[in-house]
Amino acid sequence: MRVMGIDIERGSPNSTEQPRYSVVILDENGETVVKVEDVTRSRLVRLAWEYDVSLLGTDNIYELGSNDKEVISLLSLLPEKLEVVQVTVKNGVFLDLKDVAKEYGIEIQGKPTPSRTAFIVATLALKGAGTKIKFVENRTKIIISKGRRSGPGGMSSNRYKRHLRGLVLRVFRRVKEELDRHNFDYDVVVRRTKAGMEGAMFIVYAPRESLYGLVKKMSGHDVNLEIRAYYRDRIEFVDTKRVSQRPVIVGLDPGLEVGISILDMYGNPVLLTTKRGIDRESVIELVLEKGTPALIATDVNPVPDTVKKMSAILKARLYVPERSLSVDEKQALLDEYSTKFGIHVSDPHIRDSLAAAIVAYRDVERKLRQAEGMIGRFGIDIDRNNVFRCVVNGGTIAECIENEIEKKISVPQNAGIVKQEVKTEHNEKLAEENTLLKQELIRLNRTVSRLIHEKEMLERRVEEIKRLYNAELDRDRRVEELKRILEQKNKEIIKLKELSQAESESLAKLSSIIEKLVKNEVTVVRGYLKGLEVRDGQLYFGEWRISNDLAEYVGRDFALIDERLIKDLNLLKKEKEISREMSEDLLKRLVEEYRSSRSRIA
Repeated sequence: MRVMGIDIERGSPNSTEQPRYSVVILDENGETVVKVEDVTRSRLVRLAWEYDVSLLGTDNIYELGSNDKEVISLLSLLPEKLEVVQVTVKNGVFLDLKDVAKEYGIEIQGKPTPSRTAFIVATLALKGAGTKIKFVENRTKIIISKGRRSGPGGMSSNRYKRHLRGLVLRVFRRVKEELDRHNFDYDVVVRRTKAGMEGAMFIVYAPRESLYGLVKKMSGHDVNLEIRAYYRDRIEFVDTKRVSQRPVIVGLDPGLEVGISILDMYGNPVLLTTKRGIDRESVIELVLEKGTPALIATDVNPVPDTVKKMSAILKARLYVPERSLSVDEKQALLDEYSTKFGIHVSDPHIRDSLAAAIVAYRDVERKLRQAEGMIGRFGIDIDRNNVFRCVVNGGTIAECIENEIEKKISVPQNAGIVKQEVKTEHNEKLAEENTLLKQELIRLNRTVSRLIHEKEMLERRVEEIKRLYNAELDRDRRVEELKRILEQKNKEIIKLKELSQAESESLAKLSSIIEKLVKNEVTVVRGYLKGLEVRDGQLYFGEWRISNDLAEYVGRDFALIDERLIKDLNLLKKEKEISREMSEDLLKRLVEEYRSSRSRIA
């Protein structure tokens, strides 16, 4: 025997990130066979097969899927004989893993790692802790169908179709004979057409392994025979039973699609539904959730075998009409009932089952109301549900009431002690409400367990996000700092480029000046030379202050001057002197002309 314990590491079935698990497998002595981390769901399935695991333990079954369908889909891939146990459930109550571990002598300090939790879960499962989870029924489906479609064809099309249907019928008979020969309990649904048998489905009330060697799979060119283990459509803990004691009337329309209608003892609709491909035990389970059948009805005569078997198993009276109800009769019943209760029924299977239930209720309605009135007149505190059940089963009203009174009388009393009679409140209605509340508590506990797990996962995720956020924040800060440094360096580079450019230009100018000095194309002005002189780094020509840019180079007390500049300055000086002389001569001439004109006038 090998036990696998699992615990989720990261991710969640409810999130986009695929979950990863820690997995520990122990042998029957509690020794570790394998211990792995970061396991995907597909690898988890492979490990279960590879190490021949017979028991899978978990502290929360919803770590394997976000809902019952996903969990069962995964569990269906595990070995057929593997059992699943949730170690944190006891008697329908969800417990903390630390409390369960402490009960079995395992101390948990602080919050264990996923790997440690997987080991603890495996150990507790090995010790028998927790509650087994029921997801596989002791039922098996055998499905017989044609291997290929027989669509439009030529002249041989009809002959080929008959051939296929004949093969399906032959396989059907062989399977039925084998099941009957070994006394298997089964239901069968046959799909027929006017031309013959198109397919069939056996629901065998036995585990898959009991059919080994008796019925074999077929995947042929003409006929297919498929054998499937029967999986439940929801997770259920083995020790949680949901059975209501309220007496009800059940109408059934069996077939590939089963119509189910349930009425209470006042004719009120309790359940109206259609289930496709549902088997007998699933129907029984569904009915018992709503009440205990006192009467099971059908709308056809003779009664179908499935309805007979249901009546016998549930020990309920079978109601069969004198003749099969016509479609018009069923529709008239349905119209009247729908108007009374404000419901709308369009499904033909619900119509047939509801019509059967209505006819059965009307058959016993008068006696039920008479019994209710008599109980009210007596004023005796007796269980009405028991009286109703007795009346439906064929007892007289007087007998049924007297039986309940007898139960009251036969309650033993303590002699010599006078006690005030207190009416008990624990009648069937309260018992049913109590059952419903227990079921709701189990559901809520399961929801709380799932939410706690999700909370832990979200807290881990928040911590991861915080770490990532802080890392990103530090990175952003560093990036901004680097940007600032880079901007400063860029400015420095531009400044240095400008300085380099200026230095290059200065160097080029000095090179040019040196070349001109060598070629005697410039004159060195130091002190006073040809009207030019340098005063405190400024170039003068006589009294004129000349821009230093006109010189090749100007130092503090010397300058390098192109000879052409000296020539240009002297030329400019002469032009200015000539201009001044011309202005004086003109002025003298004007004065003389004025004086001359004055003398002539006198």
